[in-house]
Amino acid sequence: MSASQRKGKSAKAGITLANYGKLDTSEASKQLWLARLPPKLAQLWDEAPEGTLLGHLTFTKGTPKPNLKNSPPKRSKAIPQKLAIGVSEELSNIQTDLPLDYTISNLTTKIPALHPFTRHENGSISVHGTISRSCNLQMERTQRYREMCKARLLNTVAGKDKRHVKSVQSADLSLVNMGSLGSGFGSTIANFGKKVIEAQKNLQNATLTQNRKRKFDETQSVRSILFELFSQQHYWSVKELRAASGGRAEKEIRAELQQIAEFKRQGENKGTWELKPDFKGEKDINSGVAGSS
Repeated sequence: MSASQRKGKSAKAGITLANYGKLDTSEASKQLWLARLPPKLAQLWDEAPEGTLLGHLTFTKGTPKPNLKNSPPKRSKAIPQKLAIGVSEELSNIQTDLPLDYTISNLTTKIPALHPFTRHENGSISVHGTISRSCNLQMERTQRYREMCKARLLNTVAGKDKRHVKSVQSADLSLVNMGSLGSGFGSTIANFGKKVIEAQKNLQNATLTQNRKRKFDETQSVRSILFELFSQQHYWSVKELRAASGGRAEKEIRAELQQIAEFKRQGENKGTWELKPDFKGEKDINSGVAGSS
C-alpha cells in the first residue's frame, strides 16, 4: 500500500494526530466483573443484537450459619446461598441445544489489575473500568441439561454420522495380511485382532507360570523358603516374596530378611532385597537339596 493510499484510508476512518491514541479514562473507576462463559453461550450473547435481553440474574439467600452458643432447633435441609443466571427464552428459541440455567462459581477478588478497553476506528481508546471480581458460569444439571446430554449421546452413537459396517473375509483379519491393509477400517480391525491374540497368549503364559509355581508345605520354615526363592531370582521385594511363599506373614519375612539379606536403597534394583554374600553358599546347598529331593 502506497503512502497516498494509507493517507486516504486514515482520513476516511477519521484518524488524526489529535485523536489517535487518545485515552479516555473517565470510567476507569467503574467496578466490573470478569466472567468466563461456556463457548456456546459466549458466542450466542456476542451475536445477539443490541437491546436483546440476555438473561436474568438471581441471588438466592441461603440458610444462615447456626450459632454454636444458642443453637436453634433442627430445621429442614439448609438452603445454599448462590448467584444464578437464567438465559432468556427468546435466545433459547434461536439455539435449542443451549442450557438455560447457570450458577456463578469460583467468585474471587484475588485478581491482578485488569482494565477492559475498546479501540475505536479513529484510533482513540476508551477504558471501561476496573475488574474487581472474577467468576465462572457453571451449567446446572437441570432436566433440560440431562435431556440434551442424552440426545448428544444418541446422536454420537447412531445420529447423523452413522457408522458404516463393512463385511470382510476372515483372511483379511489375519496378521499375515496386516501389512497389506494399510490404514483405515481394515487396519483398525487388524490391530484389534492382534491385540486379542496377544491378550490370549499373555493369559496362557500367566496360567502356565501360575501352575509352575512351587507350593510350599505349611511346616517348612520361612528361611528355607526364602533361600529357595533366592536361588531362582536374585532380587525380590517383600510383596513378591509374600506372594511367592504362599502368603506367609510379612512380619516373619521381614524378620528373616534382616538377617540373611540386604536392602537396596539405590541403583537399578532400588527397593528390593538381595541375599547377603555369606548366605549365598547356603542358597546353593538348599537349591541342591531341593533338586535332589
